[in-house]
Amino acid sequence: MNKYLLASVCLGLMAAPHAIAKKAPELSPLALQQLQARDLETTKEQAFGAVMSVLQDSGYRIQAADKDTGLITGVASTKGKLTYNLFTGFGKSKKSPIVSAFIEQRTPKLARVRLSFVMGKVSSNAYGAGVQDEEPILDPAVYQKAFEQINQTLFIRAGMDAPAATAASAQAPIATTAGTVKP
Repeated sequence: MNKYLLASVCLGLMAAPHAIAKKAPELSPLALQQLQARDLETTKEQAFGAVMSVLQDSGYRIQAADKDTGLITGVASTKGKLTYNLFTGFGKSKKSPIVSAFIEQRTPKLARVRLSFVMGKVSSNAYGAGVQDEEPILDPAVYQKAFEQINQTLFIRAGMDAPAATAASAQAPIATTAGTVKP
């Protein structure tokens, strides 16, 4: 009996480093914030509109958005797959990307945007919906691409707003020193 116990402990110890190696590295709160947040030279209102636009263009269905608090949540549509479990029967499993964004005004011309992407997995069976598990997405490329798209959207929107602002100032009357107004 001791031989079998010793053998199973040894096999468990040999498999443990392999199982630990597969686990994704944990990020410190500061490292996670550096991955998920960027300061943008814009206002909160402009950043909010750009984030909304990028998320919708990326296929996210906005579930909630509040400009006052700066919070946006959304879920991307995906297709489920049919599953079978011996104890519960047939069911459905679905993975969906979920995003939340927080936009805050740091200074009059500096807004901070923090994005959080997770992969949600929902399983259901003949007895109803099961538990939803979430796994954070920690790939720097995902966040880099999202912030590049937000910056591009801000740039395009600034270019679209610039002609309207110069046209409005060109039409405004100018007062001269003699007291007459020129159109």
